[in-house]
Amino acid sequence: MRRTVPVDLTALAERSARDEVPPLSGLHEVKPTHRRHYRRAAVLLLFSPADSVSAAASQPHAPGVDIFLVQRAPWLRHHPGQIALPGGGQEPGDRNLIDTALREAHEEIGVPPHRVDVLGALPEVSVPISRNIVTPVLGWSPDPGRHSTNDDTEVLHTLRIPVAELLDPQSRATVTIEGMRSAGFPVGGSWVWGFTGNLLDYVFTQLGWTRQWPRDRQYLMSRAEAVGADLPGATT
Repeated sequence: MRRTVPVDLTALAERSARDEVPPLSGLHEVKPTHRRHYRRAAVLLLFSPADSVSAAASQPHAPGVDIFLVQRAPWLRHHPGQIALPGGGQEPGDRNLIDTALREAHEEIGVPPHRVDVLGALPEVSVPISRNIVTPVLGWSPDPGRHSTNDDTEVLHTLRIPVAELLDPQSRATVTIEGMRSAGFPVGGSWVWGFTGNLLDYVFTQLGWTRQWPRDRQYLMSRAEAVGADLPGATT
């Protein structure tokens, strides 16, 4: 099992540090008014060596790495029930947005900061529905140790997903809900969609990992599914 940092991750972090990575456009473009009124936040894109060789073997052209996600609790005000990257808003005790990403990841997936090698930050993205400007932080952990949530008020459970499965062209689709569209990745009978789906699609493309998939393939999502109405503890 390869435990050194994949060269694609290092190269993307270095390109971003030189301002050579184009920002995510469209709905998630950061506009001047956002900078005046939106809260600063961060998410951690934490990659580790693949925990299982089966997924990598079934997709030999995909990277042999996993990524950590969380399923948000269905009783939250913003993005209830959605599968997301660990992250959240900057707090007064955070020295910077990298600290925010590491703190939130420790709270939400149980991986402490000393187990994460921070590679760098990517261009900011906007999330208008929750009025956040989000800094995506690239991280690598050769040995993340325990990974279960320390915050069961916001996180239903943690997920460690082979990137090979997410990139499988036979599974990917465009998620459509009430006329809104986003990149979608199927995960365990549910979907990564919305902001997280679009961000992952962007990051995988910048890494050169994306495999061609039929973007006209659609998954029509109901409002009930979008808010996790069938999840344990969901309110009606």
